[in-house]
Order: sequence, then C-alpha cells, then structure tokens
Amino acid sequence: MLKPPMRSLVGRLVLNDAGAVPGIAPDAAAENLQRAVLTAIGSFTRPDGRLDYHALRGSWEWAEAVARAGALQGVSLGELIGRPARLAFWINVYNALVFHAVVALEIRETVWEVRGFYGRVCYRIGGFVLSADDVEHGILRDNARHGWLRRRRFSGRDPRLALAMHPMDPRIHFAITCGAHSCPPVGVYRAEALDQQLDTAARNFLNQDVALGERGRVTCSRILQWYARDFEAAGGLGPFLARYLDAGPARDAVAGRARPCDAYRPYDWALQHEPVE
Repeated sequence: MLKPPMRSLVGRLVLNDAGAVPGIAPDAAAENLQRAVLTAIGSFTRPDGRLDYHALRGSWEWAEAVARAGALQGVSLGELIGRPARLAFWINVYNALVFHAVVALEIRETVWEVRGFYGRVCYRIGGFVLSADDVEHGILRDNARHGWLRRRRFSGRDPRLALAMHPMDPRIHFAITCGAHSCPPVGVYRAEALDQQLDTAARNFLNQDVALGERGRVTCSRILQWYARDFEAAGGLGPFLARYLDAGPARDAVAGRARPCDAYRPYDWALQHEPVE
C-alpha cells in the first residue's frame, strides 16, 4: 500500500501552482477543467462503481486535468460578462477543486482526514488565492455567514468581495459537491444553459432526497437544514420544495408549511467516489 502524502497541519494548500497558461477565456478554462476532471473519473471508474484512484493519479487523463487547473492562474476574471457566465464559472471551479484535492492529498475515506479541508485547499485564480470555502461561502453564497462562529468569508475591505454573486441563487446547493456520498452529483455547467441546468439539478436531488414517511413526516437532506436561510430569498423553503418536487404525496405534505422538514437524515461523509480497495 502506498504511503499517504505529507500534509502540513496548518496553512493553505494551493493545488494549481504549476503549468500556468495565460490568455485563456475564463469560462472556457473552467468548463475545460471540469470536463477533464469528469473524463478522468469516468475513465477509471470500474463496473462496480468504485474509482481506481491509484491508476487515476498516474494517468494522462489526470495530467490533463491538472494542466487545466494550472490554466486558471492566467484567466482575467473581468472577462466574465453576465451573471450566468460568472455563476457557471464558479460552480465548475468549486467542483473541480474539491475533487482535485481528494486526489492530490490521497484521501482514502473522507475529506475530514485533512484538518480544515475546505478552508485550506485552494486554487490560484486570476491573481487571487481562493479556498473551497471562499468559493462556496464568499462567492456562490454572496458572502453569507457560515460555521459556528457565524463569520463572513470576506471582510468589507477584501477585494475578493467584488466576486460575490448577488443575489445568491439557492439552487447552487444542488449543483456543487463537497466530495461526500450525501452531496449532489455534478456535471459541467455552461452559461447558455445554466438556468435549465440548475432547475434540473434541484429537481433531481430533491425528488430523490425528500421523503414522506409514517404519519406524514417529511425527512430531508441536512443541506436543507444547514442552509435554510438561503431559501428565504426564494420565498421560503416550503414554496421552494413545492416548486421542484414532482406531483405526489411529498409535495402535498410540504405545500404551505413554513417548516416543511420534520427530520433530517444523517449526512454520509464517505467519499462520493468510493475507492477500489
């Protein structure tokens, strides 16, 4: 068995410092990166659904994904014109960064093997160094509060605050992955199809994850508990669920309820792509 890589206990872990390629349009850079990552995953996923991380790390497919990550250093974020282009860019970047970190750090079971994983794994992008937490909470969630300290990722003087997506779109929670089994599946997001893609992601995840049990009790994903406030701008969680759930008993049960979820299932933090033993 290979020994795990050396991991510092503190400090940022920048994953794309090699192979910078200047002059690439940012939307293309992020799409190409996420497409390369998904291609690598597909190439080394066995028929039983397990991913051969060892073979993946030494492959040309993974080398291509790493090179695409390096290209993010040279992008000009000012060239991202329009909200759909910006939102698609950051969704693709987040998903690629999380999986890149899982592979690069040779994580075996869960991201919690690396202390402070989401706050430490980073990409260098257009002159900024951004962690997974920076991208999710600072940019995609419009610098919303998160964590038990309830702090915002960016202070009022932080130049990265200009990157924040305002207003926040709660559908992002069904388009990004934290690398765990309980996270939504992901794809390559494109500006020209973004609204439809986000609707599809929300509908697919919620119809699989919201369940009506005995005595009419509604059980939901922990995501809906952790980020309940994010759905207020969309009229509240109940109306949001009623919009995306298919017609049936579950949708009838949540309709008109201010607190539609009666219980939340345990979150499975095992790797989303289970490794070959």
